[in-house]
Amino acid sequence: MERDGTSLRDRKLWIGAFVTVVTGLVALLVQGGWDWLRGEMSDPPELTAYAADVNGCTPKYFNARLDELRAHPETVDRSGVWIPTADLWPSVNVTVQAPTSQAIVLTGAKVSVLSARPLPARGSVVDAECGGGMDERAFDVDLRTDPVSVRPSEVRTGQGGVIKSRDFPFKVSSGDPEQFVFNVKNVARDVRFAITFSWVSDGQPGSTRLDNGGRGFHVMGLPKNLPRYSRVDVFKGK
Repeated sequence: MERDGTSLRDRKLWIGAFVTVVTGLVALLVQGGWDWLRGEMSDPPELTAYAADVNGCTPKYFNARLDELRAHPETVDRSGVWIPTADLWPSVNVTVQAPTSQAIVLTGAKVSVLSARPLPARGSVVDAECGGGMDERAFDVDLRTDPVSVRPSEVRTGQGGVIKSRDFPFKVSSGDPEQFVFNVKNVARDVRFAITFSWVSDGQPGSTRLDNGGRGFHVMGLPKNLPRYSRVDVFKGK
């Protein structure tokens, strides 16, 4: 009887061990399956982008006479439409990153014209008094072409060489953002435009459009036969 009791206890121990192992394996499979299912069900991270309005050190157009500008000189800094020149150009600065540590690959950027109107026949042009710079992720935008040309910027060095900005693709993540600057160098009309980034996240393509809150980024060519003033002219007597 003692031998039978020992055998029974051994069988119980083996059964208990077997149940423990099986339970552990089931738990691992369930957890692993849930993690896999959750990964399959969740969407890949999308690109996060922020763009300020157009800015620069170029002349600006105002739909006002000189006396009206002198009455409210603060409008020279707060409003106006930027005008590119042969040596200076307005820019749109864009910061992009991913919301997580998972990298997103930027494959390109496209500029689309939202509206193009004739240049104004009345108003004033006021020159700026500041200097400009160049960003390493800089692109030149030519609004006179169809489709709009977006190409890496080139800078000539003092030694006569040429430094060309890097072209797409770029890789961004939450800890590794990128700063882009789009220089508007050629425009012939009164134009509003948007910028659209194309990208790939976890094998899925996507796009992010920046249109300045629906208003578009606003620039124009230099209107002909309009009076042109300096800031000193506007702030004279203030």
